[in-house]
Amino acid sequence: MRLLTICLLLSITSGIAHAEKKNPPKNDDVIETALTQAGKDHYPEDFKFDEIGTIKHEDTYYHAFVGYLKTGNYRVLLFNNTPTYLGFYTVEYEPVDYEESAVLLDDGADGYFNLRIGKDGPLESVLVDGLKTTFVKNEQVIVENQNMEDEMPKITIAYRDWTFNVKGQTRSARAIFVKKVGSKVFLKDEKRGITKDFPFGMLSKQDVDYLRSIDAL
Repeated sequence: MRLLTICLLLSITSGIAHAEKKNPPKNDDVIETALTQAGKDHYPEDFKFDEIGTIKHEDTYYHAFVGYLKTGNYRVLLFNNTPTYLGFYTVEYEPVDYEESAVLLDDGADGYFNLRIGKDGPLESVLVDGLKTTFVKNEQVIVENQNMEDEMPKITIAYRDWTFNVKGQTRSARAIFVKKVGSKVFLKDEKRGITKDFPFGMLSKQDVDYLRSIDAL
């Protein structure tokens, strides 16, 4: 069935994009192991830490912990939702709470400084009370990610066969990915050159995996 016909059938339905489920490190031993593997700069002698909380950020979560240094300063330790240890910020003000996309630092008065997470994760540097604070990355993760990228075949955006679930029946069309907006993906039909939007809920697992492979999700 042609893409235009499929679109008409799908127009009466809608898809919902679901956020990931929370997946924090399960216990202190997991955190300690991750810090130890990252190196002594990440896990100094007699280092103590406590949980801050799980931070909602766009469609995923980050897991924050506070580390206590002998100097009297603090560390904000961040894990992604794999959960993989990403690294830390060293801050003068105590991390005491969190809100969406941010860790809250006690300003010593009646408010908080926000240590915000960027679009793609921890920012390389942030300003806290006017002072630049650099994120110290877990270099082990950087190396592992580079190795994975080298091993993975490069997938390009091209025309391909897409599969749709239409009222319990399977339909297909040859199209190319154009963009993602909210819970919909826009595809351009190869024959007609028409671009239409489709809810994620109508795509096959293979199509969703393809979108992830080209960083569209």
